[in-house]
Amino acid sequence: MNWHLAWRAGVVAMALALAACSDDGDSNENPDGGGTTDEKNRPGMGLSEEEPEGLPFTLPEGLTLEEPIKGYNPSNPEDCDDKYPDEAKGQGEQVRLCFIFNNNTNAPITLQLPPGLIFVSRSLLVQNGMIAQRISIEVPPKTRYFQPIYSYCTNSGRESASLYDEFELGKVTQYQDFQELFRLLENKTVTRENFVVVNQAIGDLADGEGLSAERRAAINALP
Repeated sequence: MNWHLAWRAGVVAMALALAACSDDGDSNENPDGGGTTDEKNRPGMGLSEEEPEGLPFTLPEGLTLEEPIKGYNPSNPEDCDDKYPDEAKGQGEQVRLCFIFNNNTNAPITLQLPPGLIFVSRSLLVQNGMIAQRISIEVPPKTRYFQPIYSYCTNSGRESASLYDEFELGKVTQYQDFQELFRLLENKTVTRENFVVVNQAIGDLADGEGLSAERRAAINALP
């Protein structure tokens, strides 16, 4: 794929991602049998302004994370140690962040970020982010290590993260329908070209719409 086609694919993916995270005003009824819930029942998701729920996540001993976590600019990553998108982890377009880890030990530390981990915006105008597949990061010893991470949006009607927005490391969601989605995504290859399928599914679950048969089929069709 030449850079013209890659650029077009990125623009299309971004447009679809923005649509997936917007509130279309439809009811919460799901004709495909995914279940019906009130989107405000899930703290930190959909239209909720509460803190997201889940299990606490703890960093390995000897590893610290600088907070607040700031937004990431893929076209000019000067503030992220010049780490370009080919070094980023995860997928998603609306919550792209630069993590700064400090390994205070004399040995490398392998960090495993579990699916369902939420990155919580300090502003109620900006999306919270969530990863849907496990991310593995090796942090060298005695190093201040920069790592760009892309994540999916979870809030209808909120803005995308900018370079100056601030986030904190949140909890790991335990809702059963999200756990089903994460199981479906195990061993799947999600890329910049097809991540919208996952983005739409997470948007549906965050809004309490359930995982429809259509979404399951699209996820099962991923390579």
